[in-house]
Amino acid sequence: MYGTTDLATIFRQGVSSLTQASASGTSQSEHVIENQMLRAELSMWSQKYAHLEDEMKVIKEKLISMERDKNASNRTTQFNHEYDPEQDDQPVP
Repeated sequence: MYGTTDLATIFRQGVSSLTQASASGTSQSEHVIENQMLRAELSMWSQKYAHLEDEMKVIKEKLISMERDKNASNRTTQFNHEYDPEQDDQPVP
């Protein structure tokens, strides 16, 4: 752990090494290459996101269709049977 004496030593020496790029720092061409790689990765993720959005639309449409089919079948199902007290004690098949 650094104590206050270590901190004082750093301030006496100056903090220019903390604020200025070092001589062995990254070159401009390395930054350009890294930026190009990041752009390519961003493009790849954007395409994957667009693909997932398309898949979600298809799933949503299928769910809506299934819900419509379910509602339609519930409306057309009718129970046209008379109550028969003799069958009241019989198990349901």
